[in-house]
Order: sequence, then structure tokens, then C-alpha cells
Amino acid sequence: MPVSGFPEHARTIQKVLDPVVATGEATLVSIQVDQRSADRGYITGQLHFADTSELHFREFVDTTQSEPKLMYAYHVQDAKGALIFRYDNAAHRPRLPQPEHKHSTAEVRPASAPTLDEVVNEILQSSQP
Repeated sequence: MPVSGFPEHARTIQKVLDPVVATGEATLVSIQVDQRSADRGYITGQLHFADTSELHFREFVDTTQSEPKLMYAYHVQDAKGALIFRYDNAAHRPRLPQPEHKHSTAEVRPASAPTLDEVVNEILQSSQP
């Protein structure tokens, strides 16, 4: 769903984080919102989940673009810092067929850009028995 500007995008991010923090499924360690203009900005944050995994996320967005996330990374690691998975659109070597991809412990493969909500849900689903 398109947003009308960066402040609305930042509120959307907060609406994703608030419920998992309120239920105790995660603790918000940090969040930083750096509005660069009415349409552009950078958001970074960190969540610690009840299963001891951690999500480190960052997004640089321009809400005037058809794909507003110009840069993103959603990095999930265990309590010791070992990668569980990461979605990002950073340049990759060897080159991938598309910029959006997912790292796992076994591979790097093309993957559509997820939303923060989708990443949080993936973490919560993987921690269920």
C-alpha cells in the first residue's frame, strides 16, 4: 500500500513493531528515524525476540518512487551473532539475476523485497515449535 510521505512510512514501521513489543514476543532495542525530506528518509532499528534471535533492519526510502525502498536490509541472527537469514538489495558478487535477494546459511538466492511485517512474521513462525 503506497504511503503519502516519509512520516507516514515511519508510522507504518512503528505499527509493525508495536504489537510484537506489546505482546512480549520481542523487545525493541533501538529505532532511529532520520527524515531527510518530506518524501525521503532512513530508518534503522533492532529487535530482540523471545527465542533469542535478533533482527537488525534498515531502510532508505523515497516515497515518490514506484518502489520506495531504495536500500534495505533485514538481518536476522542468533544470540551469538551467527546469520539465520538476511534479505537485502545490496550489489552482490557473483552477480544475481536481480538485486533483491535472501541469504541463508546454505545459499544466496533471488527473493522479492519483503516488508518489515513479513520479516517479523517469518521470525515468529520459525520460532514456533
